Amino acid sequence: MARLRTVLVVAPLALITLVGAAPWRSLPNCVLGRFEGITSTDPQGTIIGVTDPNDWGCLGGGQARGTADVTPPPPPTQFCFQPAYPNPATGEVRLGFTLPRASQAGITVYGQKRGPHSAFVVRTLAEQNFAPGVFSVLWDGKDDQGARVPPGLYRAVMTVPDGTICGDIEIR
Repeated sequence: MARLRTVLVVAPLALITLVGAAPWRSLPNCVLGRFEGITSTDPQGTIIGVTDPNDWGCLGGGQARGTADVTPPPPPTQFCFQPAYPNPATGEVRLGFTLPRASQAGITVYGQKRGPHSAFVVRTLAEQNFAPGVFSVLWDGKDDQGARVPPGLYRAVMTVPDGTICGDIEIR
């Protein structure tokens, strides 16, 4: 009986180690639910149609807004994660974000196998200290091993000391 208990405890841990999945409790809250809906954007970043209220935005409220038409752009006042573009995408996707002060920031793309609590890291795009400012990173639609991801919904997550902001990207 003791041997059976040992197998029942060790087997799941070995499976997690082999698969590389993180325990779901260690994931950002926004990747625990179903991935659904996107904020559609064109290749220049203009939002097309209705925005998904669960996607993108700024910590403390407000919408992420581009400042491409203002020269020079004003310094950011909030941590914001701007809608990915183009979205949906068949190739590269640009992710813009603003930091009002020097901060550690991470931009990670997650996938989902089947349903809630099945999220996994697809690609880490940035994990570093940034000066205050406006930034963007490019996701080439590949995972950390360099393989093209299959069509589906993916969740981009910006993590900063003040919190987390998420948005969905559809790869076709």
